[in-house]
Amino acid sequence: MNEMLRKTREWLNCSTRRSFSAVIHEAKITPRQMQVCELKFVKGLTNYQIAAELNVSDKTIEKELNRAYKSITNVLKSL
Repeated sequence: MNEMLRKTREWLNCSTRRSFSAVIHEAKITPRQMQVCELKFVKGLTNYQIAAELNVSDKTIEKELNRAYKSITNVLKSL
C-alpha cells in the first residue's frame, strides 16, 4: 500500500465520528463501501468478520476498502 493510502487508513482509525462521517460523505463512495468502512473503522471488525456479516469474500471486502481509500484520500488531500 502506498504511503498516502496508509496515511488515509491511519486517519480513519484516529478520526472522530463527526469528521469520519463528513469525509466519508464528501468522498461520495458507494453505499456498500460506506457500510464496509463503518464496520471496519467504527465497529472495529476485521475484513474476515465484515465478509462473513455481508456474505461476501474477504477479497471483495479488500477491493471495496481499497476503492474507498482512494476516494477518501482525494478528499483528505483537498483539506
